[in-house]
Amino acid sequence: MSMNSFKKKILAWDEFDKNFYVLENSINTKIEDLLFIEKQKQILLENTILFAEGKPSNNGLLWGARGTGKSSLIYSAFNYVKEKYNIALLEIKRNQLKYIHSILRQINNIDQKIIIFFDDFSFSANSDDFIIFKNILDGAASKNLNFLFYTTSNFRSIIQYNNKSNMDMIEQQEALDNETALSDRFGIWLGFEKFTNNQYLDIVNYYCLKFNISNDKNFINNKALQWSLNRGAKSGREAYHFVKSLHNKKI
Repeated sequence: MSMNSFKKKILAWDEFDKNFYVLENSINTKIEDLLFIEKQKQILLENTILFAEGKPSNNGLLWGARGTGKSSLIYSAFNYVKEKYNIALLEIKRNQLKYIHSILRQINNIDQKIIIFFDDFSFSANSDDFIIFKNILDGAASKNLNFLFYTTSNFRSIIQYNNKSNMDMIEQQEALDNETALSDRFGIWLGFEKFTNNQYLDIVNYYCLKFNISNDKNFINNKALQWSLNRGAKSGREAYHFVKSLHNKKI
């Protein structure tokens, strides 16, 4: 597959065929559909434009509550910027990290701006994957001006410890050193907080308008809050799922 066919595309890696494939028209998130994360949108969009223009830009870590728009922001920023610039986005799943060196070798000499997106990552401190990931962000690939690394995680440090409170002083210092070594590799840290009741309901009503769903607002809000209780989250993702469910009377 020629890299020329990757321009303005979202790519994934097939570990069985050892090749890239294009995710055709599968992710069309628009940046204006992401509510209550205005500062995060401004920072990431500006950084992505700088990267596409060949100007200095930073790797980014997006962390925080699930369903609050971390991955959607990366997709939507890419979709916005690709309208003007020939960039690509390569999505790497957590279980594909063992193939990352092979993947990067294949694209290392390509004259093409590529956002490399590690989606929903976290590690135990001593895992091989953590060492691989840290080395990627500090190795030769990180010096390639055609690569920009964006990572999402539900955890600020990405590194998870089973019993950190039971560590001795040396172990705690080693844990801190690991966290610092990883955080230093990201010039941008963007936090995403859980939505309030009002924010969640505003997102519900936004999608109702977007999908031309008309019903009593109090009825919609009460049903939406019940949905969030059953699902265990008041997030943008659950608001979106709830509004889509309104088309299904059995739900």
